[in-house]
Amino acid sequence: MIRRLLVANRGEIARRVFRTCRELGVETVAVFTDADASALHVAEADHAVRLGPPRAYLDPARIVEAARQAGADAVHPGYGFLSENAGFARAVLDAGLTWIGPSPEAIAAMGSKIEAKALMAEAGVPVLPSAAVAPGESPDLPLPLLIKASAGGGGRGMRIVRDAAELADAVESARREALSAFADGTVFAEPLLEGARHIEVQILADAHGTVWALGERECSIQRRHQKVVEEAPSPAVSPELRRELSDAAIRASRAIGYVGAGTVEFLLGESGFFFLEMNTRLQVEHPVTELVYGVDLVRLQLEIAEGAQLAALPPSPVGHAIEVRLYAEDPAQGWRPQSGVLRRFEIPGVDGEFALGGRLRLDSGMVSGDEVGVHYDPLLAKVISFGETRAEAARRLATALAGARIHGLTTNRDLLVTVLRHPEFLSGALDTGFLDRHAATDPLAGADAVRLSALAAALAGAAANRAGARVLAGLPSGWRNVVSQPQRTAFRTEGGNLLEIGYRLTRDGLSAELSGELSGEVSGEVSGEGFDGVTLVSSAPDLVVLETRGVRRAFEVAAYPGYPGAVHVDSPLGPVRLTPVDRLPEPVEQVVPGSLLAPMPGTVLRVEVKQGDTVAAGQPVVVLEAMKMEHQIVSSASGAVSALNVTPGRQVEAGAVLAVIEASAVIGGTAVGGAVVGGTVAEGPAIEGAVIEGVAVEGAEGTGSDE
Repeated sequence: MIRRLLVANRGEIARRVFRTCRELGVETVAVFTDADASALHVAEADHAVRLGPPRAYLDPARIVEAARQAGADAVHPGYGFLSENAGFARAVLDAGLTWIGPSPEAIAAMGSKIEAKALMAEAGVPVLPSAAVAPGESPDLPLPLLIKASAGGGGRGMRIVRDAAELADAVESARREALSAFADGTVFAEPLLEGARHIEVQILADAHGTVWALGERECSIQRRHQKVVEEAPSPAVSPELRRELSDAAIRASRAIGYVGAGTVEFLLGESGFFFLEMNTRLQVEHPVTELVYGVDLVRLQLEIAEGAQLAALPPSPVGHAIEVRLYAEDPAQGWRPQSGVLRRFEIPGVDGEFALGGRLRLDSGMVSGDEVGVHYDPLLAKVISFGETRAEAARRLATALAGARIHGLTTNRDLLVTVLRHPEFLSGALDTGFLDRHAATDPLAGADAVRLSALAAALAGAAANRAGARVLAGLPSGWRNVVSQPQRTAFRTEGGNLLEIGYRLTRDGLSAELSGELSGEVSGEVSGEGFDGVTLVSSAPDLVVLETRGVRRAFEVAAYPGYPGAVHVDSPLGPVRLTPVDRLPEPVEQVVPGSLLAPMPGTVLRVEVKQGDTVAAGQPVVVLEAMKMEHQIVSSASGAVSALNVTPGRQVEAGAVLAVIEASAVIGGTAVGGAVVGGTVAEGPAIEGAVIEGVAVEGAEGTGSDE
């Protein structure tokens, strides 16, 4: 019997395992790095052991020693990190500890995708043709190709090749990323199956010869080859196809003598289904299977490790479950990961965290006030809904996400809601190219939401000022014996547009107007535009109620002074983030036009140019490594590299000037260098389409999650 279990992981998966351990009466041990010293999973564990620097989660010897220090008798690997490392599994067993997972031999058999495909072909499981690829080699396969890391997944080390001229660069880039992520740079090529679905089957096997196939999960909504929406069952799988998929997954399991929880992944196309890989661990998306089949997969993992035998037949599925991965990332900026403080994090309607029953489940390692660092994947939470039907589950999940209070960081929340409400998604017409066809990056809050939210923020600010006034606090905001100018408050929107709200509270009610630019949120310029039909019902520092043409809505206002996007306004119209603009701003450091800035803290991997080189718009200049992925920093305009401030291996902070591109163009016979026009420093781009005081990022394939 397991008495004390160490989870060799962090965040939500550590907390998920701890929840089952508490129910079973098993003591828990957390491990943590210096970056995670104050993390929630550390506080919740019965015992916690410090590992050291941020990469120490990848050190098998340290983790085995931590288990010895804490008196643990079992180790659960979670997912990611060392969960599919056969050497780690062997080290745990050699230390006399119980390993919660398959044998090291089974892990090794599936650890190389190249060898795994050969094994599956022998077992009668359909596979796509493939070939290992070394630098300078060209596989004898038809284009387009998908280059993949042999030793890992999660979108890392994956590149699409549509032109033979792109092959060499794609192979080299994939090898570098695979080597960094998995310590193995081996890559292979296989035909790119476009328009296919990503379908996987949950396997559970005991040491007595019983193997369960707990149905399939649909994982086709992906960005950069990484899953963001998963569901069970798949809307495309018929009962007959489900039997075929399950039989193939069971054959795959038996072929390697598998014991424990695992997942066999397939690509499903018009010509049939093909083996993709086998994950020899618990999957990120396991909650959808738990909700549909009514099982606790972690509990079953522990019981199998203790020698228990599964029932002859698995339980039957009921209903439909959908999971989304909520990330701190900006979909509109190439899925750029975000870091910083999560000021507020609340999902309405949640039945319970890591709950097996209920209608809305939250699996998260973050709470309000936590900081998202730069060392690990920026996953904030998994939100999972259950319904009798797929439509019910999708509606419940979309509504909960739309009403969530997520302050302080840019996230993919709006995109997830847009996907869940998209007619094509609701029809079940999915494939892995869904987000290529439907960018889904528009904010939930439209033009009216931005206007009214800015007004609500201005009125809430006025109410806060009156509430904090030391003298005559009961007077209305802006009161004068003789009516003068309206009060004015200015904000910048997330799109960078400047809005100014002029408002006056009179005996007749609210009088307000809007001026500024709303390009991107509202077409064109607005000046003196009134808020006709808008009535102020009530205002407080944190809540403003407005009535618009007979419809009353509440606007929750939260201010975080001193931080970018410091005012968040949540309403039924959608979330809006605003940055107050000071009337008399302090001088700030200016950035040279043409500067390429680091989008986040990271390490310089490569510098692709030399000072004085001529570059084209979109040409890579610097490659950063941050949050387990490569980021290409590309030139925002054609021109010359006038300054180059970094070298490989250097650590840089967010906003650091990496290089300066002096743009060049001829406009009306006048040479424009991107910096000086008629003796005046240009405030905007030197040529159309150039990006000044910004950076175009082409992220690597996926943000490097643990799966």
